[in-house]
Amino acid sequence: MGFMDSVKGFAGKVGETVSNGAKSVSDGSKKLAEKSRVKKEIAQLEAEVEQSFSAIGKAYFEENKDKADDKFAASFADIAAKREKADKLRQLLASMEDKWPCPQCGAEVSKGQKFCDNCGAKVEAVEAPVIEGYNDPVPVQAAVAGKACPNCGAHLDEGQNFCEKCGTRI
Repeated sequence: MGFMDSVKGFAGKVGETVSNGAKSVSDGSKKLAEKSRVKKEIAQLEAEVEQSFSAIGKAYFEENKDKADDKFAASFADIAAKREKADKLRQLLASMEDKWPCPQCGAEVSKGQKFCDNCGAKVEAVEAPVIEGYNDPVPVQAAVAGKACPNCGAHLDEGQNFCEKCGTRI
């Protein structure tokens, strides 16, 4: 066996090793991609199950909110309180934007409108609800002492030139 035959044999073994390595990497990549696809499908199915649970819970709440048993009474009360606060915050936000809901259809009515664009009902300005921590009335002694914003009643720190809550110059 000559030198050239040795080189050819060695080159053949190297080629075979490289080919086996490439096949191994390819198989590993395919397996990794398949595992990733399966994990993604599992996550999607679990998310859909959570959405279904949420829909069931919401439907149960809506059907039983006025007759909650002791097991769910605290949760029902918590949901009702949070919904009420969210409604008040929506009213506050609308009043800040000089808008409010039509008393007839609920459509948004702008300041100065006398009739609803949607249903034609006569509308009057709605006063913003007072919400603790948002637009509390200014306590007289705090306003006199200069520790509250004269516009919105927010607490002011010493040396503040503008109210952090409403932007009023102090």
